[in-house]
Amino acid sequence: MFQNSILFTAGQFARLHHLNKRTLHYYDDIGLFSPAYKGKNGYRYYTYRQSAELESILALRELNMSIGEIKEYLNKPTAQGFISLSEKKIGEIEDTIRNLENLQNVLKKKQDMLRLCMEVEDGQIDLINCEEEYVFITPLSSEAQQGEFVDMPTLLEHLQKTWDLSKYKTSCGSILSVEKIRQGEFEIYDGLYTQLESPVRVEGFYRKPEGTYLRGICTGSWDRLPGLYIRMLAFAEEHGLRITGYAYEIGMNEIAVSDIEQYVTQVTILTEPDS
Repeated sequence: MFQNSILFTAGQFARLHHLNKRTLHYYDDIGLFSPAYKGKNGYRYYTYRQSAELESILALRELNMSIGEIKEYLNKPTAQGFISLSEKKIGEIEDTIRNLENLQNVLKKKQDMLRLCMEVEDGQIDLINCEEEYVFITPLSSEAQQGEFVDMPTLLEHLQKTWDLSKYKTSCGSILSVEKIRQGEFEIYDGLYTQLESPVRVEGFYRKPEGTYLRGICTGSWDRLPGLYIRMLAFAEEHGLRITGYAYEIGMNEIAVSDIEQYVTQVTILTEPDS
């Protein structure tokens, strides 16, 4: 009797459920949730007993259910109907969680790279341990390059492919073979690469192996990179290391720099003991 004896105005009922009054008006207009009574003056009045029904609707909305889905369910509510509907929504929520986790990982990697930028010094050369990475590589021929730069169609094609394979648009770097580095051929690169979150079965997918990598840091324009490579070769020889595979060049702070003189490039090359 208590539940039916007290009437709430639309404003009071909305505040009770942390809603805007216009939301209740809208739900009434579309036939989703209507007041228990309407006065002659057109005012809407709700009872305490209606709170459970409204909270159910709000919970379904939190599950990202459409108005149409909610109306369809409420027209004929059953236990099995709710189980089927909730299973579908749970699957969508799990997809959203995975996407958010991937985005979180991308943002953390960008943060880590920028923090590293503030710690390293221009010309720094050292050894680091790297985990396996997934990368997509577009090979380059000398005809596809103009001086220091890859021609725009090749770059666009590479970015389009990698961004179709990855949910988040990540940076593009370059690879240069160790053979070219030893021969002093620093101008013609072997390919473009972009890191992926997970392995894919497409041509161009590679696993950058885990291991000990020789790392070099260069601050400023790319014409300073040949000097860095020469010093990295000397470092490897001095420490009894053999470099192998490819050098991976990547901009570390391109998201947070406006002047090329502040641009930081990281070069990593897999090493092995020189037997």
